[in-house]
Amino acid sequence: MNQPFLRKRWLTTAIAVAACSVPTAVLAQDAEQRTSSGSGSSTELPTLQVTESRIYEEATGPVQGIAASRSATGTKTDTPIIETPQSISVVSSEEFRNYGAQNFTGALGYTAGITSTFAGAIDTTNDSLMVRGFPVYENYRDGSKFQANTFDGQQELYGLERLEVLRGASSVLYGVSSPGGVVNAVSKRPTNEPLREVNVQAGSYDRRQISADFSDALDEDGVWSYRLTMLHRDSNTFIDHVPDDRTYIAPAFKWQPNENTSLTLLSEYQRDQSVYFWGLPTNGTILPNPNGNIPRERFGGEPGFDEYDNERYSIGYLFEHDFSDRLRLNHSFRTFRADRDVDNIGLSQTPQSGDGRLYGRFAHDRRDASRALTSDTSLQYDWEAGATSNTTLVGLDYTRHRHETERYRRTVSPLDLYNPVYGSELGEPTPNPYSQVNRNEQVGLYFQNQMKIANKWVVMLGGRQDWTDTESSRYFDPSQGLQQADDAFTGRIGFVYLADNGLAPFASFSQSFEVATGTDRNGNQFEPTQGEQYEVGIRYQPEGWDTLLTATAYELTQKNALATDPVDSSFQRQMGEVRSRGVELEAKTEIGLNTSLVAAYAYTDARITKSSPVTPDKVGERTGQVPYNQFSLWGDYRLGNFGLPSLKLGAGVRYVGSTLPNSFLDGEVSDFTLVDAMVSYETGPWLLSLNATNLTDETYIESCTYACFYGEPRSIIGTASYQW
Repeated sequence: MNQPFLRKRWLTTAIAVAACSVPTAVLAQDAEQRTSSGSGSSTELPTLQVTESRIYEEATGPVQGIAASRSATGTKTDTPIIETPQSISVVSSEEFRNYGAQNFTGALGYTAGITSTFAGAIDTTNDSLMVRGFPVYENYRDGSKFQANTFDGQQELYGLERLEVLRGASSVLYGVSSPGGVVNAVSKRPTNEPLREVNVQAGSYDRRQISADFSDALDEDGVWSYRLTMLHRDSNTFIDHVPDDRTYIAPAFKWQPNENTSLTLLSEYQRDQSVYFWGLPTNGTILPNPNGNIPRERFGGEPGFDEYDNERYSIGYLFEHDFSDRLRLNHSFRTFRADRDVDNIGLSQTPQSGDGRLYGRFAHDRRDASRALTSDTSLQYDWEAGATSNTTLVGLDYTRHRHETERYRRTVSPLDLYNPVYGSELGEPTPNPYSQVNRNEQVGLYFQNQMKIANKWVVMLGGRQDWTDTESSRYFDPSQGLQQADDAFTGRIGFVYLADNGLAPFASFSQSFEVATGTDRNGNQFEPTQGEQYEVGIRYQPEGWDTLLTATAYELTQKNALATDPVDSSFQRQMGEVRSRGVELEAKTEIGLNTSLVAAYAYTDARITKSSPVTPDKVGERTGQVPYNQFSLWGDYRLGNFGLPSLKLGAGVRYVGSTLPNSFLDGEVSDFTLVDAMVSYETGPWLLSLNATNLTDETYIESCTYACFYGEPRSIIGTASYQW
């Protein structure tokens, strides 16, 4: 990983703690006395100059310690988190490693209010999440939309510096987005300090992986620097006939001719070879089956037919230029493409035999192609007026997506899920009407002002106007299509009070919107759905402590949701509403030099509050896949007090309350509790670690959407890292 090994991080923390408690002059004087007093040692110590109480952290750089202090996701400026009037969670690359995370679901497993969609942690095809009771299908990279379609593949954690979640309605900076919020991944970037790391992994399900990360300046003045991050994995999963193979390479270069100008080129290639696992029926998972539970490793497709072969590329740049101490230009640009074959076989939810063993199947041949282009340009101006200091941001962003999916249907024989016999012949392919070509364009003009009054009050005000154009046509008959144009204005206002003791209460109102394609029975185009969030909270980040405590309460509503037309049930009308209310608590802290704690709790009440008169039973219905209660606690301890600072132990527990499946499935997904653990040992340039997830090998259902998915059994992965 890009973080230093434990020895280096321990030293950094020690220096930071010393800086908090000892004045700079005393440190410098003490260093000078040690070098001149002849205290029995001939070693000369350099003068230690500490100018801040905490080692400076950049919003897009490594997190210093366990609790991030700065982020750009909530403001598009490098802003202290404690001054941002909206809930943000930051998970560092070091936390990815501690948790043994393999994807977004694992990385955010100890973060409040987040659950998985689709297949959960076992899914190898996408990074979709549920945030505050709403699905978040589109993820961001370095502040811009990264993909064109949900199944364009997962982002590789080893290529990321940090993962950030901005909760709640956030269209004021990002345009079309889920009411649940924005998940933004921050790429690893070139450094001027040498970084050389090679890792080898082996573990459960025949996992074999090698990865490497190199970075350094290319010239003596540090004008040119590079970074090269690579990974190759061959692995199976706990599900029969489902591999998890990946090749990843991310070259990056930076040009910084002076302190006012920089240009960073970021590129990435990734190929995933896996299977889009369709899931299992409710009978035998969350509902009883006379034959007992379906084995959790059961595969419902056909070996050799089902596949997810995804190849994708992205290239872009980040440009920054300071015209003066007050005026800055930020500009980013990225292109993205992904091509994949997603042949898969699905299972019906109803058994075809009276004994509950035999289930019908249906096969799909599928080819997808995605293209995307994003650009974001902004001017940031810092200015003062009276007792206020202001940061004003004005920007224009543009996004263009194209997704093409060509699909065919095939017949395939039923399968006995308790004694499967594979090798069924598939019928001839016939065109599937779900084959489509979708095009989306978005232009957004945004404004934001962050005002700090007497270094005590922060007032944030922002607004954005978006124009979108959406086209959808049938792949096999392009003449049948739909085109619509939408526009929407969204805003945000927030307040923070900065107390001297590190407390910072805040309150905010924010909006979001999403495009709703289609027309009602009168031929009128649907309006965008609207999200509105009211949020109050308090943070505590005392000066000189590696600690951030956060408590929030919110009400989040999506209006203009589609519901059945009471006049003609074959159409829909925008008369629905979904509301989520909740409380979230998060804590990240380091206790002394040896102990770190991460804790989170979320209570989420998400349900339909308005529906059509023909579906009155929908009102009050809970949103699927959203538990009332979630709790997690992670702690790790370095045995420095026992003379073993190189040995580190960690353990965590995750509780997820019961959930409901999607509305067309019966049953309830039971709650579950998982235990994770890790141990690591550093010796010289080597770091050896062992991670175990679901240590007690709990058998549980993680989610039920259109089908049900088991959670991953116990998994143990060993890693050997060499850094020089």
